[in-house]
Amino acid sequence: MAKILISSIGTGQLYNGEYKKTKYSLNKQKQCETSFVAYALHQFYKFDKIYLVGTNKSIWDEAYRVFTDNPTDDIWENLYEKKEAGTIKIKDLQILHSAQAPVYAKIIDYGLDDSEIWNNFEKYLQIANEFDDNDEIYLDITHSFRSLALFSYVMTQFAQTISEKNIKIKAIFYGMLEYSYNNNGITPIVNLQLLVEIQEWIKAIDAIKRYSDFDLLNTLLENQTDSDAKIENTFKDLNNTIRMANMASMQRFIATASKKLRTIENSQNKIIKLIAPEIQKIIDELDHEKLSDFQFALAKWFYKNKNYAMSYLALFEAIITKSIELKEPEKNVFDEEVRNKIKGRIDYPYNQMFLENRGKKLENLNSISSIRHSIAHQLTTRNDTVTQDIERLEKFLEEFENYFN
Repeated sequence: MAKILISSIGTGQLYNGEYKKTKYSLNKQKQCETSFVAYALHQFYKFDKIYLVGTNKSIWDEAYRVFTDNPTDDIWENLYEKKEAGTIKIKDLQILHSAQAPVYAKIIDYGLDDSEIWNNFEKYLQIANEFDDNDEIYLDITHSFRSLALFSYVMTQFAQTISEKNIKIKAIFYGMLEYSYNNNGITPIVNLQLLVEIQEWIKAIDAIKRYSDFDLLNTLLENQTDSDAKIENTFKDLNNTIRMANMASMQRFIATASKKLRTIENSQNKIIKLIAPEIQKIIDELDHEKLSDFQFALAKWFYKNKNYAMSYLALFEAIITKSIELKEPEKNVFDEEVRNKIKGRIDYPYNQMFLENRGKKLENLNSISSIRHSIAHQLTTRNDTVTQDIERLEKFLEEFENYFN
């Protein structure tokens, strides 16, 4: 595991032949006076690798002076002249390697159009390809154009997402130079890591809203040092019942959800409290006292979340349960024998959509029973009808709305 700094560098300004220095501070304790925030950060964190990212007009001459063990005036002047002319090449910057830490330069474009943006994107992917599993990434966005700082953040996030390696963005640093004028000349280095955390929470909330998937949320909760065990268990229980599609467990969860929701709403974590309304929406959709109404609501909910197989299974069970409630209200709806017998007593015209009449001349191979049978037993007889079965499902749900009402 290595600690890696990726720092964007700008053009800087010379004052009497030198670039302006400032005192950088971290957590109001550590201080380092330098012209390069990346150098200060290295003094604070002792990185294993440092990637400096800038254009061919960035202050590579100063990077050479700061990061090289024994800089010479001749090389510094050569880099300065090339920097001023915008002719610096990557081979000119191989001299940046020092004993302090391996320093790697990456020359990128200004990002003025899509072509330059894609070129920059590839440079960041090159950096990401050099990461090893469990490396910790520290991003510095203090210098360079604001657009490039934003770009470096987005591209690093993208590389983290698509990489098969377990890469962690540990910090996003910004040296707040503008604040130094009101802070006795001291520039605080601010950690904007909260941006990364918020983005992860956004992904988690989106997964809940789109797919009712709580996996990412559970992972985030596990990583919270102050996480409430009751809240963690609440989301895990809900996720497990959804994944297993255990209708009885889901109905029990919904029945006790009001108490669990209060726990979530009282959480000290501000973002967890924002998730409570999404949980309430699920509860409101599925909160039905009668088993048939609950199962039918579950079928519609699974369909909305694009879990079509589970929607078919829930709809099949809902129709059977509703038929028992209508025709045999004194019977136990969970009795297997009762459920098997009621299948042939479903009212017209709903029976035509429900029954498959297996083995008979008028067998309906596109019925709910036939499709459900194929799904439950993983048969190959419907390989070519998947799209049509999804379209049929929407129509089945619409047609059976009256049956349940």
